[in-house]
Amino acid sequence: MASQEHETDESEESEVQTGSLVTQSLPHAYEQDAIGFEIEDFRLDGQSLGDRGELDEEDRYLSIVDVGKWTSLEIRGTVEVEEQTVKEVFPPDEWKETPGKLALVKTNRLAISRSRELLAVPPLEEGSESFEIEITRENHRGRIDLEPYLVRATERDPGASNCASKVGARLADGDMWTIRLDDPTYGGGLLMPSIEDFSSSERYPGEQHIHYLSLDDPRNPQLYLNKEHPRVIKILQNEGTTYGKARLRDLLYDYIEHSVWKQLLIQTARDTDTDTGETSYDWQEDVLDIFLDNLYPHLEEEEAKLRLATDVRSVEDLPTLMERIERAVHQKYDLPLDTTKLIEEGIQNDD
Repeated sequence: MASQEHETDESEESEVQTGSLVTQSLPHAYEQDAIGFEIEDFRLDGQSLGDRGELDEEDRYLSIVDVGKWTSLEIRGTVEVEEQTVKEVFPPDEWKETPGKLALVKTNRLAISRSRELLAVPPLEEGSESFEIEITRENHRGRIDLEPYLVRATERDPGASNCASKVGARLADGDMWTIRLDDPTYGGGLLMPSIEDFSSSERYPGEQHIHYLSLDDPRNPQLYLNKEHPRVIKILQNEGTTYGKARLRDLLYDYIEHSVWKQLLIQTARDTDTDTGETSYDWQEDVLDIFLDNLYPHLEEEEAKLRLATDVRSVEDLPTLMERIERAVHQKYDLPLDTTKLIEEGIQNDD
């Protein structure tokens, strides 16, 4: 376990050379594959999946590429945290009232979409939590990854313990399920990337840009990827789930998403009414659902919306708002962990 003292024997030397770098290099205790994650039922348009699709429970994979027309996929299951996991990643003085959140993260790279289903809030207790999520056909493309995470919910002063102290720090994960909806396609729908030659029109930025988010039609933001960087596009189109190319793809998408979310948040703030807190477009409510709690953690939802709309219009408050936005977006990602995984794949491939 990550919190146990290391022994200086030959087995440890071998682990340092060939084992996981995640628990070795993170600045806090982290438990890989420690969260139980089981899917018990798939329902397609309200009916049991049955013989439709290609289901491999051992590899935790479902493909419905050849199913034909469908509207929604409902997924039911459980996520479980054991007492030992809690004790590995939280200090002893927090075992009784554990400040942890349990979430199921849904990532759909082609839609530049990452959302979370919050399953448990502080005080976290060991045990099993049920979940039910819906995947709508019109809003998703390509492959969807489902992965459970345990994260820290409150700040604490750093101490002698090697446990994380910052809010939002990931502490543990579980095995991932992959849902294949269709073969990679681009264009159409909210943030479904379209691949274009940025030199072909003045509407795009310079050729050095990898991506561009157009808000010309704020009802339907459109993301473009630059065709003039073919090696980058090839990595972004990679559909693997392991090894270096998959890790590099994930980091590239993290980079793109980080920029896109900040733009969408600012546009949402500008479009939020200062008197009513109402947004102009449906997608903006989704953005607020993701980020509002982190932007203004001590305010109620309606008050937070009004504050957001006011701050973006204030010369004095805008710098502070930008700092809040940067922190809120950054909490969606764990770049040290993702980078470590990429380094780990490179070392293993060099062996």
